[in-house]
Amino acid sequence: MSGAAGRVGLVLVSHSRQLAEATEALARQMTGEAVAIACAAGAGDGGAELGTDATAIAAAIERVCGPAGAVVLMDIGGAILSAETALELIDPAIAARTRLTGGPIVEGAIAAAVRAAAGGKLDQVAAEARQALVPKAEQLGEAERPASAAVAATDAGAPAATVELAIADPGGLHARPAARLITRAVTFDAAITLENVTAARGPVPASSLIALASLGARRGDVLRLRATGRQAAEAVEALAALLQRDAPPAAPTAPLASCHAIPVAPGVALGPMVRLVRSTPEVPETTVDDPAAESERLRRALDLAAQDLGSALRGTDILDAHQALLCDPALVDEAISRIERERCNAAWAFRQAIDAAAAIYRQLDDPYLRAREADVHDVGDAVVRALLGGAAAVLPDGPPAVVVAEDLTPSEAARLDAGRVLGVIDRRGGPTSHAAILLRSAGIPAVAGAAALVPDAGGARAGLDGATGEVWLDPDPETTIELQRRQAALRASRRPPGARDGRLRLACGREVELWANVAGPADARAAREAGALGIGLLRTEMLFLDRVDEPGEDEQAELLAEIFAAFAGAPIVVRTLDAGGDKALPYLELDAETNPSLGVRGVRLSLARPALLEAQLRAILVAGRGHDIRVLVPMVSIAAEVSAVRAALERAHEALAATGAAHRWPVATGIMVEVPSAALMAERLARQADFFSIGTNDLTQHTLAAERGHPRLHALADPAHPAVLRLVRGVVEAGHAAKRPVSVCGEAAGDPGVAPLLVGLGITRLSMGASAFDAVEDALAGASFADLAAIAEAALAVDDAAAARAARAAARRPG
Repeated sequence: MSGAAGRVGLVLVSHSRQLAEATEALARQMTGEAVAIACAAGAGDGGAELGTDATAIAAAIERVCGPAGAVVLMDIGGAILSAETALELIDPAIAARTRLTGGPIVEGAIAAAVRAAAGGKLDQVAAEARQALVPKAEQLGEAERPASAAVAATDAGAPAATVELAIADPGGLHARPAARLITRAVTFDAAITLENVTAARGPVPASSLIALASLGARRGDVLRLRATGRQAAEAVEALAALLQRDAPPAAPTAPLASCHAIPVAPGVALGPMVRLVRSTPEVPETTVDDPAAESERLRRALDLAAQDLGSALRGTDILDAHQALLCDPALVDEAISRIERERCNAAWAFRQAIDAAAAIYRQLDDPYLRAREADVHDVGDAVVRALLGGAAAVLPDGPPAVVVAEDLTPSEAARLDAGRVLGVIDRRGGPTSHAAILLRSAGIPAVAGAAALVPDAGGARAGLDGATGEVWLDPDPETTIELQRRQAALRASRRPPGARDGRLRLACGREVELWANVAGPADARAAREAGALGIGLLRTEMLFLDRVDEPGEDEQAELLAEIFAAFAGAPIVVRTLDAGGDKALPYLELDAETNPSLGVRGVRLSLARPALLEAQLRAILVAGRGHDIRVLVPMVSIAAEVSAVRAALERAHEALAATGAAHRWPVATGIMVEVPSAALMAERLARQADFFSIGTNDLTQHTLAAERGHPRLHALADPAHPAVLRLVRGVVEAGHAAKRPVSVCGEAAGDPGVAPLLVGLGITRLSMGASAFDAVEDALAGASFADLAAIAEAALAVDDAAAARAARAAARRPG
């Protein structure tokens, strides 16, 4: 909304989304689009539940707070606490330009919007909101009449003009004509006052809606309009005509040019609107004769669901969370217990367990954790489909379209074809859901929480701006042209294919390398096209997870060769199988573990199954012929594990050489640093490893003893926590001392809020999903290494997660 530039913005915080949106609509009747107004209201998916969300309030403040600042109005007590928390989450510079006001949300919003539209300063707008109840209380006799609003002194010699007139509007000087008067008054170079001669009230400045309301002017009351200044005569003439005008006839109600949902994934979409069609079958409430057989049927369905979800989510960390849910005792044991106890069918039993788990997430205060409810339902739907039939959600046939979904799940988001999906409007959902993460990764523009904006009936066409949250149903020609203009501007701002060489140069000339995390041939081709310097992490789990039997050595080599071909001539880091624990491989018949994340996984599983490891190493060496490949060992805890893998690699080479099979040799061998012991012993591990790759996901989890995805520990799962950053710094120092390259390949590398901290600690290789390249480059643009090092030092100096998040906010503005 370009008209809002330079004016104070407003944020409406309410426990009720409907109340906030209605208040915004009322304020806009006074000011149009002259003021930026954002609603941060309701709780749960789409704000459908009563409550407030500090994260949403912070995002709303950041959206509307320009150089002139922002005023936040709140309804009741809990909203105040949430708003105060939001100020701690945003950049301190923005917080300094934000005012929380105790003014009433409805009257205060109207008064503040009018004052802001008239060019009022931040504290003036806040004061206007605070005083919004004065006229009402005075008219009802509930408060003493305040002294007339202060009128600025004027030069006695300045031109002046005065006129007395009777107000013609049947409603008197109510909000709308007063708002028009204020908007018109500020266009004149004059100090303007108004006095109700009939009621002996005033004079008051014509710049305040509250002050004008305090006049209590009714139809027929005589008003004295006075102006002093260079344009006094013109001001009096224009405003007198405005005041004597009869009330205009009510205009037919028209929809706003746009409505606001929750921004999820940046980008602009415009096109036909289609619904995502789900076919999850109804679950019957029938009983069974053989509970043992039904329990076994459920176990088989869990395996099938794991394959189905693995196919959709392969290569993402989100798959780990889904796989963990599929073996979660709170779901599986509860369902089997219900089958045995009540003799109910497997689908009914599992659905009851899913609904109970979803209810727990739904009631949590943390918006990130509430968003995990969709993951639980995603897993439940996959298991029910495996038991009763049915297919995953599909798009109707037709041209590329804007897709409307009802609480998009992660597997549905992962299956969306970016070639057919112009954008996504999720009627529920939110910015922290796993579906949102996948949409951002895929570069699909999206908004969420749009149930109130996009009814079931919908429209023929839709437009959306995923950065602002704006949504248009059946946009008119002018709006269509504006959206096409925004699309063209975005295309022009993107780096064209071939424009990136994988090296980002800081302002000081220092280089940062951008590598890609990939899980399959399509990922590899997209990463090469995006300009990745190399593959920093090839997740070989994709060869093992989505199947019921172990892949053969030749099959592995063939699939790996296809991926390697996309990066011919470039370095490729291949991680050996990182399975076990919560990444179950049914055909390995792994023992159940009480704490899978600390169990037999990663290199421990590989060394426990030497035939499996050596077959994979032989496949890597054969596929790597003619390529610059390096082998990466996951979950290393001690030096002996590195030595053991090196010995296995030697045996794989000797076996291939004995048969005359062409293969790559020698190859560098590095380790994942994702266990605190590896970070603390990096100096000694450098004697065994040729390079280090820091996996911030697991390193954060293990350092802070906080399981990823745990419903009460999300606040600790922050890779910018100073404890994690100190470990990263130690690995960097050990690597530099031993001349061992150090990279980061966890999610933090692609997070524009954390990547500057990592570079400031000395990391020069960042490996991420290729879709994150632009955001990371933007986060580092214009910064020198000295700038980033200073920010990293500041982050190291804090002592808790909240302060670390503040450091992340600072890192987003490295200059």
